[in-house]
Amino acid sequence: MNRKAKGFLTWVTAILLTTITDSTAEDARVTDVLLTTITDSSAEDAITVNLNDPCNNYTALDQPWRATNATAELSISDSNFNWNGWYRLLYYGMNIRMPESCDDNFTCSTYFTLWLNGHHPQIVDGPVTREVCANSASDSNCCFTSTWIQIKACAGNYYVYEFVRPDYNYAAYCADVNTITPTTTPTTASSTAMSADTPKNNTSDPCSVYSVLDNDWRKLHSSWFFDLDFSYFDDTLVEWSGWYRLYLQGKSAQIPEYDWCWSFMSCGGYTAFFLGGSHPRLQDDIITRDIYGYHHSVEDLSQCNSYKSNPIQVKACPGDYYVYRLVKPAVSIPVPTYCAVTTTFYDPCNNYTALDQPWRATNATVGLRIWDRYFNWNGWYRLLYNGMSARMPESCVNPSRCGTDFPLWLNGSHPEMKDGIVTRGVCVSLGWACCFISFTPIRVKACPGSYYVYEFGKPDFFYTAYCADVNTITPTIAPMTATSASVSGMNITDTPKNITSDPCSVYSVLDNDWRKLNRKKCSDS
Repeated sequence: MNRKAKGFLTWVTAILLTTITDSTAEDARVTDVLLTTITDSSAEDAITVNLNDPCNNYTALDQPWRATNATAELSISDSNFNWNGWYRLLYYGMNIRMPESCDDNFTCSTYFTLWLNGHHPQIVDGPVTREVCANSASDSNCCFTSTWIQIKACAGNYYVYEFVRPDYNYAAYCADVNTITPTTTPTTASSTAMSADTPKNNTSDPCSVYSVLDNDWRKLHSSWFFDLDFSYFDDTLVEWSGWYRLYLQGKSAQIPEYDWCWSFMSCGGYTAFFLGGSHPRLQDDIITRDIYGYHHSVEDLSQCNSYKSNPIQVKACPGDYYVYRLVKPAVSIPVPTYCAVTTTFYDPCNNYTALDQPWRATNATVGLRIWDRYFNWNGWYRLLYNGMSARMPESCVNPSRCGTDFPLWLNGSHPEMKDGIVTRGVCVSLGWACCFISFTPIRVKACPGSYYVYEFGKPDFFYTAYCADVNTITPTIAPMTATSASVSGMNITDTPKNITSDPCSVYSVLDNDWRKLNRKKCSDS
């Protein structure tokens, strides 16, 4: 090579390393690191990016709710996050770092603020270990509990932290607003990416060019009782690109519409996202919809639009499903996630399971203490009472009825046939509170023949069961055998119609382990 070419830099290698850290694929975290080796013609100046340096391999946390000027209203707990690796703190794209002194508690969107008990290192120090303290107001103790993390100073005036799960609930790592500085280096050394790549051809029909999102944690559910130890997923950490189709356990799903917003609802994160409008029809082509969200501790339904995120595009596709052009949510929203509910395109009036269980009646007072959470709810159900049509009560039911301690009743009127499928809340009655808590809403449809079908789900509150109002019993007009109740694990073969055959050679097989007689202890109740 001649002298004129001396000093000319050539790209020698560009290797995209992808490390998948979650083997379950439910929270696929993909770390993208671009390794670039630059070499001049004389090989005198070779620059190599060290892949093991956390300054080049971290997750950017742009979560303004961590700021020391944010109140504790949200009560976020970092013990619910799946911490893994190194993190860089940002505040609306600007550098920020942890506080080095005891901060007021009830800030940083949590009760117990986590602060750094020591100084940040310099670049020459490399990775160092520092104590992280939790502040408590009850006894004015600035370090009532602590843990240890590693920190490193990086070129560009920022720091990376190897955060770990705090041992204490309702504690969160803080970001000191007094340390904000402009960003001079890229903030995307690593990122959280989707498990399926979206083809780059944006001119293609999104109904045939999309990525699949099948995360069971996106399922909308009540977070009042059983989610005391769950994990937060944050869609602001995802690199969204292109169109997506939602699934839940392999079944087609959709983003819930606004009528799914009820108190104590969650879907994997802290802020549940809903579609601010109806889904399009096939003839509508691509439409734009606003995205609204609210955090799971909201009890007043007027706060369902507590947050407004960036709008998304939606398209209805042949084959009865939707695709969404999802985008990064606004970082000001605390731990948001796009929710999912199963899609029902078939007519549930022709595809349901008949529940003829008289113990569900509002006049049943036998102390069975049945809990509907233990049922494997799947699909749609029709309530019957000794063969006659019945429906859920629309008003408060006294405790110790319906075969349980705390009856469940419909918080709203039943629909008419012209209404199609509607969403209704379900209340639990405790006697002193007719609607102590409103659980995951259910869908209801009015059917020809003066009956209703319900898409029941697992209630979270203990000793609760769906009721059948004996005051609504009517003779059965429509057939009751649209579908039959199937039990998971059943192995049943068809029995020949010839009833004169020897039953010792013509029978069906029942092989269910749950039929085994067990000795039940008091603690198992």
